[in-house]
Amino acid sequence: MTAKRFIKYAELLLWFLLTTSLTDAQSNNLLQNPSADDGANHWKAFGEAVVAQTPENGSHFMVRNKGSFQQDVTLPEDAFGKFALLIGRVSSERINGDGAITGLPYIYGYMINGVNFGGGRILFYLQGQQMLCGARKENEWVMAWGIFQIPDGTGAIRFFLKQAERKDVPQNGSAARFDNLGLYLFDTEKEANDFVKAFKNQKQ
Repeated sequence: MTAKRFIKYAELLLWFLLTTSLTDAQSNNLLQNPSADDGANHWKAFGEAVVAQTPENGSHFMVRNKGSFQQDVTLPEDAFGKFALLIGRVSSERINGDGAITGLPYIYGYMINGVNFGGGRILFYLQGQQMLCGARKENEWVMAWGIFQIPDGTGAIRFFLKQAERKDVPQNGSAARFDNLGLYLFDTEKEANDFVKAFKNQKQ
């Protein structure tokens, strides 16, 4: 086998392993109704938050003017020390020329110390990383994600779909869209990052 053919074989093997990992992990998505195929069931909607349809993308979640969706997810008892991946595809009708984040979709979360979703103590805020829409043009679908290790005592994760806002730059009614959402647990950070790579290369 020539060196060139060996490299090609190795690339194909890596792609197969990543794709297999993606398929296996997706069956373990802790979110219910992650692509709005069942309307808004399993999600709580606040303000201007609806399930929308487009010919290009089918059903998806859409928020305007500070509207939001949230879903509470009880974690398994062995979740301590594992890595939680929050991921999805997002799109915005508004891209600010001055770089302001107002209107951009972002996925966000809390780690909570119990399953009392009416309250509970917040242990950790899940934000930053790549969770804000990084699209460079309007209505472009891109990936958003963040990876966080689960601290001891965490009983649940609250998963949010929101719009970002910068001070003194108000919302203008533009839509933020979310689809193909996921909350996955991995034993290592590397496994979570490998999943992100496969997810990025998957057809939307």
